[in-house]
Amino acid sequence: MTATNASAVQPLLPFTPRGRLTRRPNFLVVMVDEMRYAPIYETAELQQWRRQSLSNINSLSDNGMTFVNHHIMSSACAPSRTSIFTGQYPSLHGVTQTSGAAKSAIEEDLPWLDPTSVPTMGHYFRAAGYETYYKGKWHVSDADLYEPGTYNAVASYDSNGNPIPSVEELYLLANRLGPFGFDGWIGPEPHGKNPMNSASSAGPNQTGRDKAYAQQGANQLQRLRTADRPWLLVTSFVNPHDITLWGDLTLASPSYYLARQLEGATVPRRMFDDRYDVSSNENLASKPSAQASYKSVYPDAFQQTQNNELYRRFYYQLQANVDQQIGKVLDALDSSSAQTKRDTVVIFLSDHGELLGSHGGLFQKWHQAYDEVLRVPFVIHNPALFPVSRTTDALTSHADLLPTMLGLAGVDLRAVQRRLRQTHSQVHDFVGRDLSPLLMDEVPAARYNAPQYFMTDDEPTRGSNQIAFNGTMFYAVAQPNHIETVIAQLPTGQGGTLEQWKYSRYFDNSDFWSNPGKSDTITHIDGTVGNAGPHLATTTVKNRPVNEEFEMYNVSQDPTELNNLAGTGAYVATRAVLAGLLVEQRRLKRLNPVVAAQDPGLLSRGIGV
Repeated sequence: MTATNASAVQPLLPFTPRGRLTRRPNFLVVMVDEMRYAPIYETAELQQWRRQSLSNINSLSDNGMTFVNHHIMSSACAPSRTSIFTGQYPSLHGVTQTSGAAKSAIEEDLPWLDPTSVPTMGHYFRAAGYETYYKGKWHVSDADLYEPGTYNAVASYDSNGNPIPSVEELYLLANRLGPFGFDGWIGPEPHGKNPMNSASSAGPNQTGRDKAYAQQGANQLQRLRTADRPWLLVTSFVNPHDITLWGDLTLASPSYYLARQLEGATVPRRMFDDRYDVSSNENLASKPSAQASYKSVYPDAFQQTQNNELYRRFYYQLQANVDQQIGKVLDALDSSSAQTKRDTVVIFLSDHGELLGSHGGLFQKWHQAYDEVLRVPFVIHNPALFPVSRTTDALTSHADLLPTMLGLAGVDLRAVQRRLRQTHSQVHDFVGRDLSPLLMDEVPAARYNAPQYFMTDDEPTRGSNQIAFNGTMFYAVAQPNHIETVIAQLPTGQGGTLEQWKYSRYFDNSDFWSNPGKSDTITHIDGTVGNAGPHLATTTVKNRPVNEEFEMYNVSQDPTELNNLAGTGAYVATRAVLAGLLVEQRRLKRLNPVVAAQDPGLLSRGIGV
């Protein structure tokens, strides 16, 4: 097996029946984008709407385990997705930035995953003998096919969004995700300003990407009915990510179909109670300064956005939209044989959440570590494993996903990693945990309450395209804006009961300076950049990082994270404990690449140094 022949079939490794799991499972991973775990301030009306309108997603809980305390590893899209599919943090896999705003997918300061570095979920399962397929949004590498001599992605759909079979076949033959361990991907990626690349917002008579992804996933499941090997299929949807399109400019554009998606919608008007209003109106004075800076920069880097009822209702309507498309994939699985349904583990998750105007009117997912973004839905469904619905409050994260899947598959991890070291330079132990003993009732949930780690170096407002819609150059979000967070349970409650805490360090990461580790030079041009003639420009040079800033919340007592306790004298001892845990989690999980070939044979194939 080589990186250029990633589809080569490997012999199946032995499988030993385990409890209710008597046969080697298939895996259907259903992924969405920008869906948060339901915050505490949702009203009873909205909760009831979710039960009725998200019926397909909710059905997975009927014979599944729902994780109510699950967190992401990184943000935003690309860093989170690469972390999910490698089981490692951006410090190791290198995908730290998200394309969009000031960055394009082809910039030199926007690195993508190298297929010969950190192996993916596809690589692991291929090495274990599985067939592996991917449909939908990827955002881990720049996988689009481009028109020769341009950076115009080749569209696989016509002007109405309908598939063009010949171009889809071109993508299938190109097999752009083959080097990453997956077959079957059809591009282009659903990002950029083209409304046709949205999930459901291109127009009333046009087909969005999610409808196409649902059909692709359903078709693949039909083909897998005759598979003679176990399989892994990822079907990755875009919505409710279309919430990021909402703003004054796009609402005024005839190209986008936004507010009209609410025609006939049943999303209640009273969605949140007073706790949301308090959060939305906080002044951020006691919070790290990057948050207020992000709020100030947002209208120029993205667009002016009104935090009103229509905006918030649109977010939930998008969840109903994607639920309908997910239903088509689940229906295809349901129409398979009873044995296939029993053998298939369905996993539902989101790459990250959405602020939706909370915390002083912040939008999207950058430059903070609030639960609206870090805490996401996570369900593992299988009728054999879960005869009845179960819920766990175990403290978990996306780092646990890949080890858990391999654990359920009974994969000999050491044997697979020996295979992968022949083709990959960065094969490391997973930083997450195998949760399969919890799923199999072999250990209690209390065994899985170890601290969790979050990190982000994503700076979407810094890049070669810091130009607002009016042609002026906007400033990047001020430093310190890089974040690392520990989420931990401490015996600080009454009688020593456990309470959940969150501690975040905001810092100026010199690895991302213009001259990494040495100096950072920033030039800002005044006026309309595109106009002819001279312009006044200011250049600043920085040789040392700005001072760090901190956040600390008792999430059990302050679930909306309003009261920053980091500077409060009464909590000095608790802060010291959390600071120590953050250092420990950084050491255990924020791995760095080993700049040497792990196998002598890699040198002859140009891998390593």
